Amino acid sequence: MSAIPTIDPKLVDQAIAWSVRLRLHAADPRQLQAFQAWRRADAGHEAAWQRIEAMQQAISALPPQVAGQVLAARAAGASGRKGRRQALKLMLGAAMVGAGAYAGRDTPWAQQAMADYATGTGQRRQVVLEDGTELLLNTGTALNVRYAAGQRLVELRRGEVMITTGRDEASPQRRPFLASTSDGAMLAKGTRFLVRKDEDRTRLTVLEHAVELDNAAGAPVLAQAGDSYFMSRQAIWRADAAEFDPSAWTEGLIAAREMRMDRFLAELSRYRPGLLRCDPAVAGLPVSGIFQLADTDRTLEVLLATQPVAAHYRTRWWVTIIPRRPE
Repeated sequence: MSAIPTIDPKLVDQAIAWSVRLRLHAADPRQLQAFQAWRRADAGHEAAWQRIEAMQQAISALPPQVAGQVLAARAAGASGRKGRRQALKLMLGAAMVGAGAYAGRDTPWAQQAMADYATGTGQRRQVVLEDGTELLLNTGTALNVRYAAGQRLVELRRGEVMITTGRDEASPQRRPFLASTSDGAMLAKGTRFLVRKDEDRTRLTVLEHAVELDNAAGAPVLAQAGDSYFMSRQAIWRADAAEFDPSAWTEGLIAAREMRMDRFLAELSRYRPGLLRCDPAVAGLPVSGIFQLADTDRTLEVLLATQPVAAHYRTRWWVTIIPRRPE
């Protein structure tokens, strides 16, 4: 058996990074162009990429725990016995790709990687579909578009989206437009609306005209402009008056009205990498105001200046909001 050629661990790291990046931005021509330029730039780049490609194919049919063992062994061979730390990095990075493809279909990373359209933490993205429908994806969102002869369907896997339906003028029968989550379906009636998928329920907010909710567990419910409903697999119910404006994110804002501190921080954390936690001692403090989402550090500064709280930083991205000590 021939020995596995030694490849610079730094190039292996770069190949792993490209593999992950391409899965997250598969439809982005600039990413593809940059990736091809990287492969052509150096023979070592191409060799590192081929190594990672081969490893992914080899583990794609294995359970994740077995794949991890295979990757560990191959990583050690690829980077040399003395490169244990590098091998561990390789195993972790490749496991994210290979194991996710095998069994992680419902994990946030896999949903994002396999979606037709997706956003990362803190990102927003606008998409115009073939029928003129406009989608505005909020932070951490993954969705698929399934257009067929009889209907148009946007399948929201996670996150939040504002949908402005197009007229579908190219279709002779004006196909119905539906949005769906794992909780049920929403039939749009020429409209603009928000859909948010939380862990155990879906929130619909109608901005124009009407949308019909149907979870197959009871009679459909018609939501009119201004209405906001929750839907689970078992029930559909009207949402209480919102403690924050559900459409403010489309303008890059959180608009809070007497919102509990713990809920405000949970909402803000959707837009911020890392951990943002709330000490129970300040969880019930009411928060009101307009806050920017684009700069969460600045939003935290405003919070510290206007509330009796302080921030405990373990790192820049691991923050706990705690009671402010008397001076």
